[in-house]
Amino acid sequence: MERQPRMYNTGADYALAIIGGKWKSVILYLLADHPRRTSELVKQLGTSYKVLSDQLREMSDAGLIIRKSFNTIPPHVEYRLTPEGENLYVALRYLNYWGENRAKQTGDIKIMCTDEMNQVGDDGLCVITKKHLNHWQQEIVKSKNKDISI
Repeated sequence: MERQPRMYNTGADYALAIIGGKWKSVILYLLADHPRRTSELVKQLGTSYKVLSDQLREMSDAGLIIRKSFNTIPPHVEYRLTPEGENLYVALRYLNYWGENRAKQTGDIKIMCTDEMNQVGDDGLCVITKKHLNHWQQEIVKSKNKDISI
């Protein structure tokens, strides 16, 4: 029996379905500079091995990353972007640029990583780490306390 093709409204709808979720765009960013081991990715993201493994498997199935196993003790596995993953990374960088500019125009939107990325001279995507999540949590608490004291 012949399978029916999946239908999407637009190419953007299809692309967002591939990279949907909390971690995939961040994983793409992390793999943009060089291949990384699973433990490096877990440490950087602050997620569990299970969640990361699921995300990596989905990205590999979509043709965005390649998994390379080294026959060593202990086992060594690296992930890197495919040419298709690199093309998607370029698109994500532009989407990041668009979002930052839109936030500036709106005025009531704050992009947490923009200032930090600009200080280090990086115009890429911000990597969400445990450090960032903790910082953002503190910012939210400060703003709530400020509203209460008024």
